[in-house]
Amino acid sequence: MKIGILNAGNVGSRLARAWASAGHELVIAKDGEDRKLAPLLEELGDSARLGTIREAAEFGEAVLFSVYWPRVEAIAGEVGDALDGKVVIETMNPLGVTADFQHFHDLDFMRDSSTAEVLQRRLPKARIVKALNLLAAPVLEAAAWSGSPVKPAVFYASDDAAAGQVTRSLIADAGFRPVNAGPLKGARQLEQVGVLLHHIADHEYGGDADLVRLALTVIEASPGPILRQRLV
Repeated sequence: MKIGILNAGNVGSRLARAWASAGHELVIAKDGEDRKLAPLLEELGDSARLGTIREAAEFGEAVLFSVYWPRVEAIAGEVGDALDGKVVIETMNPLGVTADFQHFHDLDFMRDSSTAEVLQRRLPKARIVKALNLLAAPVLEAAAWSGSPVKPAVFYASDDAAAGQVTRSLIADAGFRPVNAGPLKGARQLEQVGVLLHHIADHEYGGDADLVRLALTVIEASPGPILRQRLV
């Protein structure tokens, strides 16, 4: 599959490696100085080439929209209609930033919306899928879980079933277990789970810095649930 990577930062670069290894063709762009991509492009060889944001959007049958939340409007303006009809995998979380460059979850925004819904309204002809927002970049590689008894789940949500299936396949190609979380409005809960993970990192582990170690998964009871007569 042809994949455009819009902004190959910490998340996009890791997924680029996984998808190139799975045999996909990539055009990789950077929101900022694209010279920083030279080592990644050298590593990926013939599987990837450098492009502008617009060129990556035009190239991809599926496009990874892994953009810093305050930059969404600028990037959406740059791609214009290039994403019309395409599967767009959106990985963002609604993080605000203070004048001192301290990041925070925009809880007021999260009560009634999600980054995925905003992007769908901004790009109404794109086929938006929410996914990959709950794994920190350092563990967004299958090798990070080689010693774990279970793979992390990567939840996805979309109003477009076919776009969800494409995303499901790409999640599996990256080495993770895809889990369908329903329609795009469910992106609100996926983003809110990010806040929960911060709380868990802070209170159960050594502090917020340990967020980079955490993931969620869905485990099925085996051999099955133990059912008993209900006592009333």
